[in-house]
Amino acid sequence: MKNISKLISIVFHPVFIPLYGLFLYVNIQNPATLNLRMLDNEVFFKLAVFPILLFSIVFPLFSMLIMYRSKMIHSFSVEKRQERMPILFLGVIYYGITYYFIRSLDIVYYHAVFGLFLSFLSGGILLSLLSLLITSRWKISLHTMGIGALAGAFLAFSQELHPIANYNEVIIINTGLILLVGIVGTQRLSVNAHNLSQVLLGGFLGVLVEYVFIANHLWI
Repeated sequence: MKNISKLISIVFHPVFIPLYGLFLYVNIQNPATLNLRMLDNEVFFKLAVFPILLFSIVFPLFSMLIMYRSKMIHSFSVEKRQERMPILFLGVIYYGITYYFIRSLDIVYYHAVFGLFLSFLSGGILLSLLSLLITSRWKISLHTMGIGALAGAFLAFSQELHPIANYNEVIIINTGLILLVGIVGTQRLSVNAHNLSQVLLGGFLGVLVEYVFIANHLWI
């Protein structure tokens, strides 16, 4: 049971959420996602996956490694609220760089590639800022915020992108993501990483911010 809990914590770590969001967005079979879906694997990796992989996963994890070696943080789980501050600050910067690259590529391709995925990334920037501000006073659950953001985003994608050729599959994914919010939240409580209020607020903000951004087609 302990190994399963640890696996959940790793797989649904907040740094992976932008990448998961990209794959879920592309999975929706709608004309708005057609240009991304029509790319061959190599071009898709270079155009979309690589910038997200580099700036929202590799760089943040490498920064955490440097902080760990320099004893700025005592573990990769970063249990102490004060130790999370520099990581979250860098997270805001890395998320902004990720958005900048994807937005620049979208401009090059005449705004015909990423579409509402830009709203997802914009919502992510706001959530990064909110997590930084809240953590300065209180230890909010970043895991439930991340999975909540994914659930809220996909729900909004499925409402805004019509018609959807694989509608039944989208319904199943939406249901699965809602269940995952509960599973991740339960895991954070079971290991005493957070209390119930911290878990609930994290999930609520994640769902709310991403849903509002995507449902209203907002991006920077």
